[in-house]
Amino acid sequence: MKSDRVYFYSKYDGACFSNLELADKILNTFSAENKYDINDIIELYQVKLYIDNELFLKKWTEVEINRIKEKVKVIWSTIVQYWNKINSSNINGLFSQLECWTLQDSFWQITSNLSIHKHIDKISFANLLTSENCNIRAILHQEKLVAYYGSEIRDYLLNYEKSAELLLSQFVEKHDRERNDLFFPKCLNIKDREDIIIRYLDKKEANLNFVRLALNIKKSDNLEISDKTRLKAKRLEEKLNQEILDRNGGTLFGIQVAFSEDQLEPFSASKNGNTDIYTYGIKYLLKSDMPISYLGHFINLFFYLDKQRCISMVSKDSEFGTMEKIFMKSKNEYPVGPIFSRKETLSLAQIFLFDKILHQNQKDNIEKCIQYYVVDHLDNLFGLKGFRFNLPSNGISYFERIRTLLAEFDALLRQYKLYKEEGEIDNELLCMSSTAYNLSQIPSFVARKYCYLNEGKLALPIHFLFSDQSGLSYVEPFKKSNYHCLYDLIINEEVLYGNFESYQCDRLHHLFELGYLYVDHNGYLKIKDENQLFVLKQLYKEEVINYWHYSEECRVIIDQMVDDDIMYFEDTLFNRLEQSYFNYYLNKKEFTNGLDLRNSFMHGTNPDSENELIKHYYVLLRIIVLTILKIDDDQSLKLRVKD
Repeated sequence: MKSDRVYFYSKYDGACFSNLELADKILNTFSAENKYDINDIIELYQVKLYIDNELFLKKWTEVEINRIKEKVKVIWSTIVQYWNKINSSNINGLFSQLECWTLQDSFWQITSNLSIHKHIDKISFANLLTSENCNIRAILHQEKLVAYYGSEIRDYLLNYEKSAELLLSQFVEKHDRERNDLFFPKCLNIKDREDIIIRYLDKKEANLNFVRLALNIKKSDNLEISDKTRLKAKRLEEKLNQEILDRNGGTLFGIQVAFSEDQLEPFSASKNGNTDIYTYGIKYLLKSDMPISYLGHFINLFFYLDKQRCISMVSKDSEFGTMEKIFMKSKNEYPVGPIFSRKETLSLAQIFLFDKILHQNQKDNIEKCIQYYVVDHLDNLFGLKGFRFNLPSNGISYFERIRTLLAEFDALLRQYKLYKEEGEIDNELLCMSSTAYNLSQIPSFVARKYCYLNEGKLALPIHFLFSDQSGLSYVEPFKKSNYHCLYDLIINEEVLYGNFESYQCDRLHHLFELGYLYVDHNGYLKIKDENQLFVLKQLYKEEVINYWHYSEECRVIIDQMVDDDIMYFEDTLFNRLEQSYFNYYLNKKEFTNGLDLRNSFMHGTNPDSENELIKHYYVLLRIIVLTILKIDDDQSLKLRVKD
């Protein structure tokens, strides 16, 4: 395509201004009497798309815009007149004249919108499909074309070497930005689609990114694979991963956790090369022999919960770097990045070694601490009577311990739910129900518990203030200071508004209009309300706010945001990120890449390796400890809020 052609990418694309400048010239010279070829006609269509989307040059007056809109109506008539002449006999010739493959999207879009495909017989279309320059993706964007030429498209896809990538891109890949859907013919049935995936996995040129997507296919009406095919994808992924490591090597990062008899301080951290070292003083850990003190270490020393008493190990979007975000990933998988993996390794090492220390010093182990909390502490401190938690028998295998703890964990959540609903635990009523439940159904004893941002609300100002991709922290004379975002820059430096470039000022004006920032009488950029921006930062960083752990000033701001339909409350024991975190380990309701502890140990598909069983045991023990900590926070808040 010629460099000076108008092309409409999207309403929000940064090339809008330059394309509108080109469109202005075309609008000025347009005449229905002019002779246009296929590329000119498609360019006229691009001009129409800009005007249809209400994108105008600032220099155009309201009178000029109305004149342009009338001219676009004539342009559309010219396009329709030209396109109505397309038929079976000339489509191949016209198609071959397209200057660039990117024009095929518009070519087929116009063809579909005007139903011109009915003028093109199926043999001619099939021949066009197999031509050298045909872009099948552009055709698959048009649902009407796919329905009309279903059989021809099916035959093509069964032989096209990248059909699996198209299927996986549509039904498995996670897309962070808006994109046009791909449509597939109904006659391309589930078996056809799995056969396409299988043939792709047999290819030497299979792309590792798409192999990973195949491994994370979730059963649906659109795509489904057998366990055998999933295993094939798993083995190929492992093989391709190893080949990359053998070829390119890698940088090793490590975590070392130690418990010291000699260390007097509770905790120390150091670094040896790329290894982070965490050391805990045994004397401090064991100075109290109360089970509740041992559980407290998981908050105060191991940091299982963060400052707002939410689980710290969950995966959060703010913890992914720019490069990590652009990597291909499945919408069915739990997002696992370097920071999550580090927290996972550290927290598992902490609970494993702490449990060993308790055993070695003949103290109550973590299982008994859990039982004490559920059976005794809930009653003694919070007045919740009748809770039970049965421990696994001594001397049984890790396999049996896991099965027992899974059942007791399930029972604990059911008891908590029943107590909130009925005010007591009626064991006969508890035994009446074996219906499956979601973690989202476990209620909190506290109203107005968790706050979330409504989808689509404040996305732009939050991006401008807190994202490292907004471009607003890169300003003189602080360009070498490497501030992460505009917010960090403002709270640490005196920043003159006059130092920002014009494109940056447009973004700042948006923040001025919303009342987040202002320019003082000396020309410096200032925050209007520190608490307001603190709340927004928490939403950006943590994705959830545990309401009662914030100051009254912040809660007033949150209340107003809820009243304005910017945020909303949910009253559950676990917040949404925590629910997903637990689901990742316990089942496959949400994700395809988790441990699936419940089902694997229920149906005997668990690993046989002793080391794997030990790891799964401590993963489950960690989940139960986290649940205890969340219950303790919920009950403590109940007392505090009541007061």
